[in-house]
Amino acid sequence: MRILQIRFKNLNSLQGEWKIDFTAPAYASEGIFAITGPTGAGKTTILDAICLALYGRTPRLRDITQSTNEIMSRQTGECFAEVLFEAGPTGAPGRYCVYWGQHRARKKSDGPLQAPRHEIADAGTGQVLETRQRDVAEKIEEVTGLTFDRFVRSMLLAQGAFATFLQSGPNERSPVLEQITGTEIYSRISMQAHEVRNAKRAKLNALEAGLSGLKGPGPEEKEELETQLAVQAQEESELEQDIGQCARAMEWLESMEALQKELDMLEDQNQDLTRRQEGFDPELQRLERARRALEFGSSHAALVVLRREQEAEKQTLLSCQAKLPELEADVRRAEEALQLASSALAEKQ
Repeated sequence: MRILQIRFKNLNSLQGEWKIDFTAPAYASEGIFAITGPTGAGKTTILDAICLALYGRTPRLRDITQSTNEIMSRQTGECFAEVLFEAGPTGAPGRYCVYWGQHRARKKSDGPLQAPRHEIADAGTGQVLETRQRDVAEKIEEVTGLTFDRFVRSMLLAQGAFATFLQSGPNERSPVLEQITGTEIYSRISMQAHEVRNAKRAKLNALEAGLSGLKGPGPEEKEELETQLAVQAQEESELEQDIGQCARAMEWLESMEALQKELDMLEDQNQDLTRRQEGFDPELQRLERARRALEFGSSHAALVVLRREQEAEKQTLLSCQAKLPELEADVRRAEEALQLASSALAEKQ
């Protein structure tokens, strides 16, 4: 677990809003840094802000509820702590942002305390993962692999508690150190190897005890066992022959079943083709009529042309017949004029 950024407001003697960015070049380039200052300067408040944001409580103030809050600065109406951290390989790797805050009614310094707000979110997507205090604590334990007590003992040792941690017994220090360094897997491997060794040892002792109670067979028992072995070998040979015959019979039955399935499929296809052919009969009749019509196509086209020409000539004939009386009258008038002209010519001569 790696703390990347701390932001808090109105905690203990540090009034106002404060922010520490451990990813800044000044911290990243040095690698190791110390928080120093005189008593009461607010060094422990920074650690309280980290613990408060993660677990909703601090080593000095075990419970912060709606009725009591001794960490909020005096004469202020709200306080909060926010931590951006990166989880290591022992939990659920990723970046998370956890927030804890509490305020008084209308954020006035004399207003009654309201219920604390505690939530954890994915820093990459901004999705809020948990919002209930108990669920947030369980999520913190899941992603970091550290409970509140282990976090306090391993990462936030209070003043004077480091010596107590060093002087504690191996059984108390080992879980914390394994959780910090990620070496608990080796303890589990060692325990499993020890269990496997004990199981194998017990099995070996049982086999040795069983072997010690066995006695070798006598000549008569050995001959009887050999006879039984020969009979069993003969029976085994006969059984293998029966198995071979059964296997061939099974193969024959499987092939017959496959052929029957194929025959059923072909029958279904035949019935389908028959239905399709019956449905195609009307179209077939239409195609036959069209084929026959095509044989007379050219003659029909010529006949159509002749009929059109005949109709045109008929129309012309009718037109000429309509004009014939007028032309005959013109001829008669011309003949009469000719006769008059002939008579006039004769008289002139």
